[in-house]
Amino acid sequence: MKKYLSIVLTIFIAGCYQDTIRPDLLQEYRNKMVVTSILTSGKPANLILTNSLSAIDTNSYRSIQNANIEIETSSVPKQRMANVPGDTNYVSNVIGNAGESLSIKIKHSDFNLSVSSTVAFPVSVGATANLTVDGGLDTSGLPGDLIQIAFNDPSNQSNYYRLKIYYLSQTTGIWIPLAFTKSDPSLTGYNSYILNDASVIFSDELFNGSNKVISTVAPSGIVSSNTGDKYKVEFSHISNDFFEYYRSLQRAQDSKEISFQGGYNNAVVVHSNIKNGLGILATQTSTTTILK
Repeated sequence: MKKYLSIVLTIFIAGCYQDTIRPDLLQEYRNKMVVTSILTSGKPANLILTNSLSAIDTNSYRSIQNANIEIETSSVPKQRMANVPGDTNYVSNVIGNAGESLSIKIKHSDFNLSVSSTVAFPVSVGATANLTVDGGLDTSGLPGDLIQIAFNDPSNQSNYYRLKIYYLSQTTGIWIPLAFTKSDPSLTGYNSYILNDASVIFSDELFNGSNKVISTVAPSGIVSSNTGDKYKVEFSHISNDFFEYYRSLQRAQDSKEISFQGGYNNAVVVHSNIKNGLGILATQTSTTTILK
């Protein structure tokens, strides 16, 4: 998490598509609060709170303790989040449900401005997953297990999704991420991205309002010895902020084009939805299915 925050903050300070950055501006830089929170509907809210650093600052990121964080949803009145002692985490019993809005407001004596954000949880899209043993051909042309995920994409609006598939290692008993191949025509081009954790995020730009089925084929024989659980499918309807954040973060990690001629060339600005601060407050409504 700290590594990922480093990428976020350095790129934010560098600015977007600037060839040069005046050193005096970096020296005068004021730290900001950085919020990191991926909220899942039906689960208690939590977040991580740290400080930002300028691109020339050699200090370590520090957790922000004892902040005053208020949280509320459209069905739950305002409450305080509790700081885990000695940690960057803040937790609460507040649970946001699919279709509801959620707001946070954060104050701290070390910062002049309070930070805030309001988001909404995506609705459920009725996702289901199905397994057909040796129902397709893998990338080597051998028979492989066909995994299909079906869902109902809401019409007349932009929607975003995240899909991650695991296989169960019979040797270790551990769920291992399955490398996703974008064989589906709807997942080609700029509307989908495979992230470093082997999940894929994508928009509904090519199938808006459809009853959609995403198919992928596992490598031949990968779970042939499993007599019980074989695959785990995590499917999430994610917020626009979730999609834009991880898309921009992936692009920033992939580019790695740094110029020392006073700054960064063509720096990718990582998406943020935190007013007066940095970071992300993202939401998702998820389903997890075990395929046997």
